[in-house]
Amino acid sequence: MSSISFEELATIIFILVDDWYQIEGVKHLQGKVGRKPVFSDSEVITLLLLMDYLPFPGENQCLGLIRANYLALFPKLVDQSQFNRRVRNLRFLVEEMRRSYLGQLGYLQQTTYLLDTKPVPVVGYKRSKRHSEFADCANWPDSASSSAPTM
Repeated sequence: MSSISFEELATIIFILVDDWYQIEGVKHLQGKVGRKPVFSDSEVITLLLLMDYLPFPGENQCLGLIRANYLALFPKLVDQSQFNRRVRNLRFLVEEMRRSYLGQLGYLQQTTYLLDTKPVPVVGYKRSKRHSEFADCANWPDSASSSAPTM
């Protein structure tokens, strides 16, 4: 079984993002003044979503990989500071896009969800396992090797 290439993944995500942006996204940005940026909002959102697929801990590393290996896909790529500022400005638009796709898939009508994830540490070990701010809602793991409660 072969996996999809990064270029194909980036293209598919860009098409999905840009199609939604042209139909729905512009409605949420009415009244936005100034000239259009050279690096489009669709490209910023595409890179933001692609970062979830890249095995790097930070934004700098992801943008560095794109700049070093895939600059042909994003020829007008902005620097990290501008990218971060644009992402912050578009965060509400990304949430609207997520909700739109969830609605199309029928997930907004669900009342019960199953979440499969790693245990999330919520508080560090204090003096005693019995004295915690989270005693009523967090459990101590069964494993003796872990000392942090999880939700």
